[in-house]
Amino acid sequence: MKKATYIQFKAPKTEQKTQSDGIVKRTFKSAIVGILTFIIPKANPDFENKIDLVENWLIELGFETGIPEREIGLNKNGQVILKMPFKNNYGYWTDNNLMLKDFKKHFKTSEINNTDFEKYWNLFDQIADKKTLGNTV
Repeated sequence: MKKATYIQFKAPKTEQKTQSDGIVKRTFKSAIVGILTFIIPKANPDFENKIDLVENWLIELGFETGIPEREIGLNKNGQVILKMPFKNNYGYWTDNNLMLKDFKKHFKTSEINNTDFEKYWNLFDQIADKKTLGNTV
């Protein structure tokens, strides 16, 4: 069995859109994002719209490297709403340069056991309807 470290932490909240941006500025930002999204493929096409709904993250990190390998997102009700990598979804935390020490420095983390992580990981497969993956919340 592969050795790993498992942590959980509350999801950081993204910057809320403000009304101080005028209509022209908001429209321009939306256009730029739309163009870039069309040109550059999304790293997590099935889950981009769910990442902001994550309240708690569960992360598996390599024991010796401290590098994120798998991640699970739970919503405010503690339900699994995403797991990555999965199909065409590379990952949110696995696609960055943070290591275990960085997670501990920037977030209030707590360790969890691999049994709990695997339970949630497998639960996603049980509840996800593969045909309506984009519609589950």
